[in-house]
Parts: sequence; C-alpha cells; structure tokens
Amino acid sequence: MKPKMEGYCEEIINFLPDATFVIDLDGKVIAWNHALENITGVTASQMLGKGNYAYAIPFYGERKPMLANLILLPDEEIEKRYNHINRDGDTLVVDIFIPSFGKDGTYFWAKASPLYDPGGNVVGAIETIRDITDRVKAENEIKKTVQRLEEIINFLPDATFVIDLNGQVIAWNKAMEDITGASASQMLGKGDFAYAIPFYGERKPMLANLILLPDEEIAKRYNNITRDGDTLVVDIFIPSFGKDGTYFWAKASPLYDEHGVIYGAIESIRDISDRKRAEHESEISRKRLEEIINFLPDATVVIDTNGIVRAWNHAMEQISEVSAVNMIGKGNYEYALPFYGERRPILADLVFQPIAELEEKYSHIDREGDTLIVDTFLPLSGKEGRFVWAKASPLYDLKGTITGSIETIRDITDRRKMEERLARSKAELDIAAEIQRSFLPDTIPIIQGFDVAATSVMAKEVGGDFFDVIPMELVSLHKGLYGILIADVSGKGIPAALFMALSRIVVRVNATWHHEPAKAIGSANTIITQDSKSGMFVTLFYGILSEQERTLTYVNAGHNPPIVYRAADDSFQELSMTGIAIGVLEDEIYDQRSVLINSGDIIVLYTDGVTESLSSSHEMFGELRLKSIIRENKSLTANLIQNKIFEEVQKFSESEPQFDDITLLIIKGIP
Repeated sequence: MKPKMEGYCEEIINFLPDATFVIDLDGKVIAWNHALENITGVTASQMLGKGNYAYAIPFYGERKPMLANLILLPDEEIEKRYNHINRDGDTLVVDIFIPSFGKDGTYFWAKASPLYDPGGNVVGAIETIRDITDRVKAENEIKKTVQRLEEIINFLPDATFVIDLNGQVIAWNKAMEDITGASASQMLGKGDFAYAIPFYGERKPMLANLILLPDEEIAKRYNNITRDGDTLVVDIFIPSFGKDGTYFWAKASPLYDEHGVIYGAIESIRDISDRKRAEHESEISRKRLEEIINFLPDATVVIDTNGIVRAWNHAMEQISEVSAVNMIGKGNYEYALPFYGERRPILADLVFQPIAELEEKYSHIDREGDTLIVDTFLPLSGKEGRFVWAKASPLYDLKGTITGSIETIRDITDRRKMEERLARSKAELDIAAEIQRSFLPDTIPIIQGFDVAATSVMAKEVGGDFFDVIPMELVSLHKGLYGILIADVSGKGIPAALFMALSRIVVRVNATWHHEPAKAIGSANTIITQDSKSGMFVTLFYGILSEQERTLTYVNAGHNPPIVYRAADDSFQELSMTGIAIGVLEDEIYDQRSVLINSGDIIVLYTDGVTESLSSSHEMFGELRLKSIIRENKSLTANLIQNKIFEEVQKFSESEPQFDDITLLIIKGIP
C-alpha cells in the first residue's frame, strides 16, 4: 500500500524549518517542503512524483542514492558509502560535504528515518537536511584558534597549564612537562588538584584555583600575593620541590569566553631560584660592603641620588668629628658642613652632573671613566685645615641605573708636606748636580799626537765618578805635559759627590805642584786620609801624558786597570795597580810606571759602572765585551769609540736601570 500524505501531515512537513523530503518504497517523492524548495531552487510541483533518484540531482548534479534510500540497507552496505555515519535505532545521521553544491561547496547535516503504516510496516522514508556550512566553518575556525592557542601555550617559555571551571586540566605545555616530569598525556583531563602533586607531593589548590576567591581568603593562603586587576602574582618557595627546594614566580588569570563569562583559569610558573639566590647573595654582599665601607681606612661617605647620606664610616667620623648616627639619613648638603662650614656640593654630588658642565665649572678635577679625582684643601678640618685626596664614583644597580655615589677622602697633609720637602731637596740636588758638572772639563784640550775624549754619566742627580785633563803649563818646563785623571769614589749620591769634590780639588792641587805622578798621589792620599772621617775612599788612575815622548807615566791607586790596545800586533795589555785606593792608609807609597803610545794605539780608562753593568739575566758586561768593542772600532776617533762603548753598554742593560756612575776617558795615538 502506497503511503499518502494526509493534509495535516503535509502542512507540518511543509513548514518545518529544515529542508525535508519524503519518498515511498519505490523511491518516488511524495513530499518536498518550502525549505527544500529554497535550498535547491526546485519547486515541489517539479519534484513530487519523481523517482529514480531525481531528488539527488539538485545536490550532486547526478542521480544517486541519498540518506533516505539507505534506511533499508544493512550496516556494512551503509559503511561503504559513508565512513562516518551514525545510527540511532533505525535513524541515520550524517555530516557530509557536497563540493558541487553552492559556490564553494556546502556542508550538510542530514537525518533519515523510515516511515511506518499503522501496522508497523515500512512504507517510505523521510530525510531532513540542514545547511551547516556556517557552523562547520565556525567550528573549523575555533579549532584553528584552539590549535594556535595550544601551540602558543605549548611553546611559552614559562611552565603553563589551563584548567576549566571543574578544575580539570585542559592544557599542559612543554615547559610544564620539563619542570615537573609529568607529560601532557598523563595530566590532561585530570582534576581534583592532581596538577599540584608534582609540586607539593599532595593535592591542594594552586594559584589558578584562587582566581574566584575573595582577597581575604587569598591572603590566608599567601601572605605576599599581589593582585593586578583580576590577575594574581606571587613569589613562593616550595621546599619539597627539587634537591634544596625551589623558588617560583607564579601568575594566574581567569579565562573568558566571547560573552565575558569565565570558563577557566591559566597559570604560568617560572623557576626563579637562581634569581632569588642571586638576590640573597646580593643582600649578603650589600651587608658585607657596608662592613667593608665602615672599616675602610679612608674616610668614606655614600649618598643616594637625592643627596641623602646612606653610609658614613668610622674614618669619616674621625676626620669630620661627626658620628654616623648624626649624619645618616641627612640631606641638603649636611655632609659638607664639617668641612666647609656651609652647605655646598662635594665631589660625590658632582658625579651626577653632565661632563660638559663639570669640566666648565671644575677644571682642576681629573676624570677616569665615570670616576672623579681631586686634591683639595679643607679649611675647617683639623686645627690648621687639611689637604685631602678625594675620589668619587657613581653606584649602579643590576640594571645599570645610577642609584647614588660614593666618595673616599684621604688626609694627604703629611704627604703634601713631604712633597714640599722633596721638592726643596730636588732643587738643592739640581743645584748640586750643576755645581758637580762644573767640576768636569767643558772641553778637552788639543794634545799634539793624541786624540782624547772623555765623558761621565751619573746614575743619580749627583755621583762619585770624575775625570780631569790638567794642562801643566804653569811651569815652563812642563809645557807639552797633561795630567790625565779618572776616579771613582766609594758610595753614591750626596756623600759620594761631596767626597768627590774634596778629592778632585786635593788631587788637582797636588798634580799641579808635583810633576811626578807618584809624589802627587802620595801627597793627595795623605791629605784625604787625614780629612776622611767617614771611611770613604777613592780609586783613581792618574798619569802625565807627554806630547814629546809620546808616553803616559801613571799611578793606578786601586782603580780598574785601563785597557791598552796595541795596533802593531792587534793585542791588549792592562795598566795594573801600583798602589791601594787613596783615603785608606796615610803615608802610602805609590809606584809609577810609563807606557809608550804609538800611532793607532788606544788606551781606555773607565770606571766599574761600565764593566759591571747588568743585563736582564744579571750577567755582567765584563772586560771581554769592552775589548771586543775597542778592537772592532779601532779605526774610529776617540770620541766615536767612546760613543760605541756607551751604546753597547746601554743596549746590553736596556731593561735594567743604571745603578752605578759610568765614566770613560779614551786616549788614541795619532800621527
């Protein structure tokens, strides 16, 4: 029996909001409502009575079974056609995308059920179709949004989880997996405070759970919580987390849906143990710094950027006669009163001024980076005022922001007085050095048949070496004769210089009185020995150079043996000692000897500052090097030979300071 649509049934179907059609067992359309006319553009009059899957054409563009046709098929046959169909009793429900329907294809929700006659026999089928394209697109957008949100949460650097209003975990990111060791798969969907177990070892509310609680309830659980709008922030120490406990920073906020209704909460957690330990160490360091400042030997004051005194150490108490109790916390240049008697900036205040302004107003201040240094006089400090050295630097916090400045003051009054005394002594030494230089010959006289050069370099401002070339022209019989003298006083500095002056005068007077070297030196020795009360002595070599005989008649009183180079056979000889140093024994008898000087022969007289010069490895220059230089430069003039010796000595001991006077006197025989 074919079903007929009763009038009231047809009206009901016609005004259903969802597109609906009915087919009989022959697959012919017996109902096609207005909603279906609207969705397909095909009228009921065009479709009623049609069979052979004509009702599929408006959707697929071809004749093919639709959901209503599958009602009587077994499940396995249905699954071949729809892999995601749902069956609820004898009703089939499916979501399907028809790419050929509409501009960009259309998503439909379809539901089909069999129709029964009063006897319970299937007489047809009804199918309802709903365009769910907008819903599906919205759901897809939501899925994309959720996916993006999950990706964002998952890749947040801070450990983050999200719970819904039932306290069930709906997000547990990678950082949270890393910090807790609990994977997202283990935690998602869990409730009953399960997310607290990795942190506390027990189930208990966390910050995210407190979002909806009143402030007084929150304060009971966290005594240092901060609220920023509806966001809670707290630093907390969990002693059971990690080996030695862990400091965490936590931040929780409610999550709202599009209607502004709270649907959950999000909490981010950051391990701040390193920061907290650094802050703890910083606090310890600050206290240590306070102790260090307090016990610094130099008077020290610390002020903040408002000019308020933050530190005033013991040394500052002593130099200012103001206790720390009376100064710490004071501002308005109070710290200047003990030194200047008025409120005014001190060096620590100038640290905050721009460089250009500082240089314009205070030209006497030195700057090393951001540190200021100055020597100044404090008229009210001490009985007669004090000269002080002051140094001020800015103080920075961990972000590099200036938080204040520190100034150190050192009493340099004694040093200033010492510097003044040293300056006077230096001036006196300069005068003494000038006088001593005046004792040495300005020029060497021209001696027939000989090329003579001499010079002396003192290790200090004044010294004990000296040389002289004395013309013997006061007596006519002595013309063509010249006294040649080189000497080295024991000791250095002022005592040696004074003894040198005495010795030079005595030797020079006796040399001009006695034309025999032995008598001149013997007489000089007696005088010097009698006058010497300090145990000082002089080694010297004194000889008379004769133009006519081309000889040098000499006395060597304990001096370094001069070196004689013989041009004829390229050999060396030494003019050895003929007596002890003068100033040691009174009435000492000295021998004299003579040496012939031929053309090309060279005699080098020197003090021990030459041969005893030290290299960086503490090796002495020595006589062998000196002889080698003489031989290598034998063809040069006396002056150039002298320069070569000085150059080599200087090169040999380049990295070592000169510790002894150096004196050279060169005699070279010429045609």
